[in-house]
Amino acid sequence: MTSIIKNQIVKHLSKFAKNITPDQISLDVLKGKSELKNIVLNEEVLTEVLELPVWLRIRKATCNRVAVKIQWLKLKSCPIELFIDEIQVDIILTAEKPQPKKKGNSLNALSTMDTGSYGFANKVVEGMSLYVNTLEIHFDSGAFGGSFMLSRLSVDSRTPGWQHPHDLRYSRISCPNTNRTIMYKQVSWQLLRIEASAHNEGESAQRNVINAPLRLITSNGRIRIALKKNSTDGSVIHARIMMILEDILWVATLPQLQSAIAFYSHIMKLVKASQGFGNVEVLLPARTPSSLAPTDQPYTGLAPNKNFAVFDFNQTSYHLNVKKIDLHLCDDAHSPEAYPPQWDIESGAMQVTLHTVLIDVYPKTTAGADRSKWVRYSSPNPVTNYLDQNLKFHFARLIENTTDETTRVRLTRVWPQLMSFNVVFRVLDMSIQCVSDMQTKRDSLFNLFESDSEAKRKFPGEQFVLHAEFANFFHPMSDSLPGLIVVPPPLTHVQLGPFMLLFDKRTIRWVLYVAHHLTVALSQVEAPDMEPLPVTDLKVDLLMPKIVLRLPDPSSDSRLPHRLTLCLSTLSISNRSIEEQSAFNMLDSHLMDYLHGLKLAAGKDILRSDLLQMNSNLTVSGLEEGDQLWVHTSPLWVETDHGPDTKGLLLITDVPVKGSITVRKEQVNIFVEPQTTLSAMVDHFQLLQLLRLSNDISVFADLLASDQKFLEKGNGGKEGTAPTVVIVAALAQAKVHLMLTHGPMPSPYEACPAINEPTIDTNSYSG
Repeated sequence: MTSIIKNQIVKHLSKFAKNITPDQISLDVLKGKSELKNIVLNEEVLTEVLELPVWLRIRKATCNRVAVKIQWLKLKSCPIELFIDEIQVDIILTAEKPQPKKKGNSLNALSTMDTGSYGFANKVVEGMSLYVNTLEIHFDSGAFGGSFMLSRLSVDSRTPGWQHPHDLRYSRISCPNTNRTIMYKQVSWQLLRIEASAHNEGESAQRNVINAPLRLITSNGRIRIALKKNSTDGSVIHARIMMILEDILWVATLPQLQSAIAFYSHIMKLVKASQGFGNVEVLLPARTPSSLAPTDQPYTGLAPNKNFAVFDFNQTSYHLNVKKIDLHLCDDAHSPEAYPPQWDIESGAMQVTLHTVLIDVYPKTTAGADRSKWVRYSSPNPVTNYLDQNLKFHFARLIENTTDETTRVRLTRVWPQLMSFNVVFRVLDMSIQCVSDMQTKRDSLFNLFESDSEAKRKFPGEQFVLHAEFANFFHPMSDSLPGLIVVPPPLTHVQLGPFMLLFDKRTIRWVLYVAHHLTVALSQVEAPDMEPLPVTDLKVDLLMPKIVLRLPDPSSDSRLPHRLTLCLSTLSISNRSIEEQSAFNMLDSHLMDYLHGLKLAAGKDILRSDLLQMNSNLTVSGLEEGDQLWVHTSPLWVETDHGPDTKGLLLITDVPVKGSITVRKEQVNIFVEPQTTLSAMVDHFQLLQLLRLSNDISVFADLLASDQKFLEKGNGGKEGTAPTVVIVAALAQAKVHLMLTHGPMPSPYEACPAINEPTIDTNSYSG
């Protein structure tokens, strides 16, 4: 009896494993226990199951021990448990042409096992639990190598609340009215380690002799999977997959980032070389979540019951949730010759901290549908309002351009079927420290960027400091009605704030130094020929931004202000076509003539004609040459203070601004126009610090230019990579009120601590 069962096991497992024999199986039928040892998995079958690209191939996959535990009398309530000690997988990244498939080693034979029914046996298989002690994947491409390791991996069933069920039947929820079932599985691991490195020159390609400059380690991760299935035939209708990661700490040096870019370039070369191999035949299930309609049409006309409706979802989606990310970007110590002149940052480092990072992908959703079922999403919001406004504008333009009434009616009928691919990126809280070095003391650390927690609490609901969405539209009837349906261009909306941004000269200088080296590394990347990224309607909203400039050293006199702050409620940047007319209206005719008349000393136009032309050609990857953005702000105010917790003294108040930014390869033109009279009130100490600040900015600009020349010289003498920035401010009228003291003016030559400034009672000012 035992030998017969062993032979049946060998017969079914031979499709997935190589050279398996009955001697490798130990079996105790009555106790429901079985064990297999030293299994070599079929790499061709694994490749088909995982749908790997042609440039990534499994060379070998082994499993040293598999134990199975089955409780025959409790199959409905207790899962079948599989225990695996260690799985080793070797993968090669290659541009070589794949070998032709051997007959009989495909999954074609498995398709005959599908009887089209969904019953008790299927539910038993779906309820199985898997526990793996170690899963280690090694990859090698000749120039690069690395590993991917998971320890204490487990796959088990969960309740709708993601708890361990005491009965397997509580791991699914069904609705007989609609013939739908939702089952819940969770994949969890104790430790995840990813390493990648370049092979040292002169050494063999063995994994144990390569360096590992890139390393990422996380712990206690899990993936929650909810599958919505047809309870009649078991086909998958929708899936909701969410990866949850705990704290991620990554210390990356500049050479490591350059190595990562080189690794990316190597992968791109493999992808490009493998494009000539043609498509590899991959057998897919009859229905996959991504190929289904976004709305679930039940077989019956009945509504789902209340319990099922609470957990129901009507589209496939993928989610990433990271609790906290700590990124430390470091510049390894170099010789003084590697740095520009007057460099005062020794082994600089910058820390970026992100709290609650959420990334959501909805591959196929109705463009104007309700988002109440989206994960951790509050609707309506400014993003959805912008989306609705954009779609209405595009549809109205289509109707306006259609003269035939029958075509209009047909377009109105099919337009609600417009679909979209959506990506949502959100960060709850974020902070970026200024650059620090080996000489920086703890009390000298400041944040370059930080969210304003106090202001966030004033917003209703959960306010993310960063909320970005991208939507790409398509219509299922575009092919059948090519001349009728014109889908809107992709849409990108970014909302940032409330936040505080510090203007720190050392940090700006260090960031430009790092950015230059990364740009040089990126310029050497050989990416495959790709279609240009689509044009997108872009809008960026900054909520309650506060920009802080530290004034020159005020220690010489306690009455001198320490900081200059610029505050406003909102700032919007957009290239959207719906605002073209309003953007034109913001420029008066006399001001347009004034801009045309502006000349540089050399006689060239500061703002060429393209500054005055509407251009919405903005790509996702960045700005094309000659692209234009329109800017408008709420009334802004400028003030000075003596520190973060001190009361500010107004300098400029209630001035709304509109303007435009034109980006070209050799020049960036910035035009701003206050919408009201600019009125400023300046006292003696503010004026003194403003004069010093203007001098410091001039010196700093010269220093940046010197750094740029030094870096260009080190890059083979290539010059002209940095564009010229031209700023034009059109002031119709400006009023400046200088506040002086009562009585005789103090002499600037009177004794005063450290500087010869007069001692003036700040309470004695008058307008």
